[in-house]
Amino acid sequence: MAEAKIFPMNTFVSCIKGATAADASTIELLSFLTQNDVDAEFAPIAAALSKAWIYEQEPQLAKAAAGDISALGEKVAIKPLPDAALAQAQAIMTQMGELRAANAALSAQVEKLTADAAAKGDEVKALKAKLKPLEEQAAQGDVKLQVSNTKMDEHIKKLEQLMEEVAKVKAQGVVVAGVAGGAAAGADAGAPAGGDAAGAPAVGGEPEADFGLGSNPFADANW
Repeated sequence: MAEAKIFPMNTFVSCIKGATAADASTIELLSFLTQNDVDAEFAPIAAALSKAWIYEQEPQLAKAAAGDISALGEKVAIKPLPDAALAQAQAIMTQMGELRAANAALSAQVEKLTADAAAKGDEVKALKAKLKPLEEQAAQGDVKLQVSNTKMDEHIKKLEQLMEEVAKVKAQGVVVAGVAGGAAAGADAGAPAGGDAAGAPAVGGEPEADFGLGSNPFADANW
């Protein structure tokens, strides 16, 4: 076991009476008592472990006021915690150190994830900014396509109407041609052969021997 070490009485009083903030001399005393590297964060834990052993050895100190303890002298010689108490204190301090390291690692991880999330958020904003003009162009393209489809439908309807008109004209043209052909055929059929129509004299036949122009329509006494 380590030899006793002398400390100022006020440092000893601060240790056992729970000063709110541990100064350098108090941290030195706590490190010596626990044989561990104590810092300001773990000073209250080391002080609680040390006080438990000190009050067990000197119960009257637990009831004494800080002024009464300071009146005992200017300095105090103190030894580290005994083996059992020291092992317990060191185990607790080691566990606390591991928890602190794990907490620091988790804090660093959270900080990194937060930074990554912020970076991803910036990337998403940038992508949205790039996507917006494309969406607007796509919307304009849809409008143009709708207009083109409308115009195409109008042209198709006009073409269909024109085809119907052409079909009607063709149908009427065939009927007129048929009527005209029939009338011509009727006229040909109704005309008598050889000029008998409307009392006209007949012409033709074999030519007379003394005239040479065929039958003479004027030789008839009735003419």
